[in-house]
Amino acid sequence: MSSYTVTNNMYLRNLYKSTDSSLVKGSNRKEASKPKLIIADTTALQKGISSLAVEDYGDPDEEDEEITKANFYKKMKAFADAYNNTLDSSSSYKTSKYAKNATRQIKSLVSQYSDELDDLGVSLDDDGYMTLSDSAFDNIDEADFEGTFGKDSEFMKSLNSIAKKLYRHIDVQA
Repeated sequence: MSSYTVTNNMYLRNLYKSTDSSLVKGSNRKEASKPKLIIADTTALQKGISSLAVEDYGDPDEEDEEITKANFYKKMKAFADAYNNTLDSSSSYKTSKYAKNATRQIKSLVSQYSDELDDLGVSLDDDGYMTLSDSAFDNIDEADFEGTFGKDSEFMKSLNSIAKKLYRHIDVQA
């Protein structure tokens, strides 16, 4: 596994629920086949994208603002974890040209949006893995995320397209 950490929370387990929620744990990931991981990861990533697309990015009630921000951070963390897992599993599946191509496309896409992501407290390391800044999420209004992560986001549409193509080209029997 690469240089990122995964927080095993309810939001992440829900993203993996339809495939195999046990794959949120590093020990289970090590034992799973690469194709199975990619299928689970791309499915979770697509569900994370859908989850953020339907997010209400409007102004929360002031008394519920702290809870709303905490839940939004957990959703974003689950999305980032699914993204990181997808990047990790696709980059480590050396025998698939589709996985190699998807890895290049993902890295290229996030590099195009790196400034926007960084402004929102989402940083990328040299390998393209996402990290969320706790303090940025405390200081940035949730509505600021809509342009990058909302339903009309070109970034999310492109990422979803890459994940769908990767999913379709992986042979689980391999």
